[in-house]
Amino acid sequence: MTCRVFLIACFALFWPHFALAAEQINDFDVDIEVRKSGDILVTEKIEVTSEGRQIRRGIFRDLPRYYKKNGADLPYGYNVKSVKRDGEREPYAIERDGNAFRIRIGDADVFLDNGAHDYEIEYVVKNQVRYFDGYDELYWNATGNYWNFPIERARASVRLPGGAGAVQRAAYTGGLGRGDRNYDYAYQNGAHIFTTTQPLKMREGMTVAVGFEKGIVDPPSAADLRAEWWRRNASLLVLAGAIAGLSLFYAWAFIRAGRDPVKGPIFPRYEPPEGYSPAAAHRIYHRSLSGHKALIATVLNLGIKGAIKIDAESKKKTKLTRLEENNAALFPAERNFVNGLFIGRTEVTLGDGYDSGFTKAYQAFQKELSKRFGADYFRWNAGYLIVGSVFSIIAAVLAANLSVSWSMLHTNAVLALLAMLAAFAYFIPAPTLRGQKVRSEIEGFRLYLKTAEKLQLNAVTPGGGAPPPMSVERYEKNLPYAVALGVEEPWTRHFERLIPEEAHNYQPRWANMHGRSYRSLHGLNSALVSGMATGVSSALPQSSSSSGSGGGGFSGGGGGGGGGGGW
Repeated sequence: MTCRVFLIACFALFWPHFALAAEQINDFDVDIEVRKSGDILVTEKIEVTSEGRQIRRGIFRDLPRYYKKNGADLPYGYNVKSVKRDGEREPYAIERDGNAFRIRIGDADVFLDNGAHDYEIEYVVKNQVRYFDGYDELYWNATGNYWNFPIERARASVRLPGGAGAVQRAAYTGGLGRGDRNYDYAYQNGAHIFTTTQPLKMREGMTVAVGFEKGIVDPPSAADLRAEWWRRNASLLVLAGAIAGLSLFYAWAFIRAGRDPVKGPIFPRYEPPEGYSPAAAHRIYHRSLSGHKALIATVLNLGIKGAIKIDAESKKKTKLTRLEENNAALFPAERNFVNGLFIGRTEVTLGDGYDSGFTKAYQAFQKELSKRFGADYFRWNAGYLIVGSVFSIIAAVLAANLSVSWSMLHTNAVLALLAMLAAFAYFIPAPTLRGQKVRSEIEGFRLYLKTAEKLQLNAVTPGGGAPPPMSVERYEKNLPYAVALGVEEPWTRHFERLIPEEAHNYQPRWANMHGRSYRSLHGLNSALVSGMATGVSSALPQSSSSSGSGGGGFSGGGGGGGGGGGW
């Protein structure tokens, strides 16, 4: 019993010490000097108790970066004059995080002694007087409502130019949005003084408002009005300027590099352009390599020319066997592909999984086609597109940073920039004179392959003469081009209808497909192309993917605010 009494006595003796040891703001004293220009000089004196928990190196003071005025979020103009601790200058850093303008006070390498410390922060804020019809007003959140510590006592002193009195005044305490009035007011030595009558808890603060006669503070100057107008409208001006400037740039770039050479009339041609393989025709017509059609057309052409044997008895596998061929009959890219594909082997099976040799040969084939039939035939003019993209991005980012109140008008302006860029990306690529000429010839040949039956019925066509007679040899010669240009079906249908008996009995000597049955020649060719496409995809590296599932105010109103904490 004696021990219990002793412990209770010790607890009662030392409890006040434990209570005082809690980290808090003992005194928050704010002096606000309203200047005749409408700017205010704010001096905050904050006495804190540090116990090495949250307050270890110092404190930070968060001030809001934007304030509301006539529906717009305007940026505060802060100018930090000095920061002191215990009467001496203290290092500090300015940080910006979302809506917080943070003054981080202290040195990362220096830890505070436990106990009381006095901080003093002095800063100027531009244009914080509010102008009404019958009076002007300062409405200022003196302490801020986002402190991580309770505030034992808060005091705000407002001094007007010439020690002017107030036509109305009020203060509000408590949490954000509350209208509690737990304060005393006094007017002493030209200062309007508001003092809390009870402690403020964490996330509670005090806001003061003083209304005064017009003329005590100068109205906004022309320079101030221009600066405010610029802050409100800078974002839209940047976007409008970008739209105008990029419109001129796009027009100039199109005239300089994006105009297509004059294109002559397209009429059926009965032979492919001389010297161009099926893969080359594909590359020039599509202006790029579309899927695996160029390669499949090349494999068919190699089979028809006797360079390889195609075994497609299986739906999922296609075996290619090298034969003794006349290299002179092959186009350069075809010859290089065969030589690269069959290095150290005479057979290649597409569909057995990844094949590094096939991948290497295919990549070299694509690179050669792009080099031989790229820039000399078609120019993407990507440099102009990059310039337009960069300036569009810069304009959008700059507008976002300058915006004080983003609106639908801003969004529409950004969408207009994107639409202009998309249109420019479509129109700026252009064929060269050589590319336009050859592509026109390819289009004419494709027109013949696609509409051959109609042309046969109506022999008199632009370009002159009747189409050459159909034969198995002619069908096979042009089949790789039909595949490369995406018109294999009408070309095969024409062959079947024009010489049906030969088509019915047709078995390609260059491909083995005896283990499969087909209703038509088109079905046979379709299965052959489809099987090779499956095999090609299987032989290439497989990409990986991942997924996953006036009395009407309140505490916290007005200018100023923020909060703070320790670090």
